[in-house]
Amino acid sequence: MQNNYDNQVVFGGFFARFAAYVIDSIIVWIALLFVRIPLYFIFSHIDGYILFHYTFKDIILYLCGVSYFVLCTYCTGTTVGKRAMNLQVVNVNGGKLSLFNVIYRESIGRFLSGICMGLGYILVGIDKEKRGIQDILGDTRVIYCGRRGGMSSYHTKNPIQ
Repeated sequence: MQNNYDNQVVFGGFFARFAAYVIDSIIVWIALLFVRIPLYFIFSHIDGYILFHYTFKDIILYLCGVSYFVLCTYCTGTTVGKRAMNLQVVNVNGGKLSLFNVIYRESIGRFLSGICMGLGYILVGIDKEKRGIQDILGDTRVIYCGRRGGMSSYHTKNPIQ
């Protein structure tokens, strides 16, 4: 697929994206503490694996963690960590992502990127458009937003509305 990026687009690199992920992981970890405590009391008497070696509590915690990334990325194109690093996720043409692409990118794409010791994430440092496996599968790009947090100086022909 051909993209419409002008020459001013700067793709988010490995270390900026890694720092954003660390910030987001800390936020999700703290938020999940408030979910874990009630789940501990609710599911303390229930022992049983539902899917492979995962319990119902594990599945709920996973879905809560993924929902942070999906909701933030779909609604604003960024997460708290990406916003702190001045990054935004856009589709291949520079526009807003569809809900399907966000869910696919943040669940299956991240899972596949983490397989084999994170080689899918290391691809970000090698690829000329700084794409990981989750970006390649979801047809997304992570770009710098500009100094004011807007897309004005790094925008494509299909601006985000």
